[in-house]
Amino acid sequence: MKRKWFVFSTIVAIAMVGMFVFENTASAHRQVQSKRQHRNDNAHVNRGRTAIVNPVSALNHSWIDLTFGVKVDAETLAKVGPIYQKTRETLQTQIKEARKSEEKRAAVKKIREGIKETNAKFNASLKEVLTEEQIAKLTELTKKRRTEVRKRVNQLRRSQREDRSHRRHR
Repeated sequence: MKRKWFVFSTIVAIAMVGMFVFENTASAHRQVQSKRQHRNDNAHVNRGRTAIVNPVSALNHSWIDLTFGVKVDAETLAKVGPIYQKTRETLQTQIKEARKSEEKRAAVKKIREGIKETNAKFNASLKEVLTEEQIAKLTELTKKRRTEVRKRVNQLRRSQREDRSHRRHR
């Protein structure tokens, strides 16, 4: 009798452990699926690379450069703030529309044209508020930041290529 009870208890324990493992595995799988869905819905594919060259990010850095690099006064910042905000909203709208598009190459071409047009309007608006010295300093800081970003992107791409070539030769 003791032996039957022991065998029965062992089988029940194994079944319970199996159910526990199955539930946790299924739960983890659902979490991974929902994270993937969230990532796809929010279009964060290739996030590292697009975050570096994102035009909204460049605009935000331009604001930082204007505030701390050029060191304009509070009155000028108050005048320039709405220009930056309007440009930021326009760029974000263009990016969202491009991400919704099914034709990716056409969307990229369209967004490049839109960014050029938006940046031209932005620069024209800045010229109405800032002095020539301030615009020159801001342009210099922007070019410096752009070259730094390009260096980082190139280093990232180089390291990724090296990693891929090392994996192939293993």
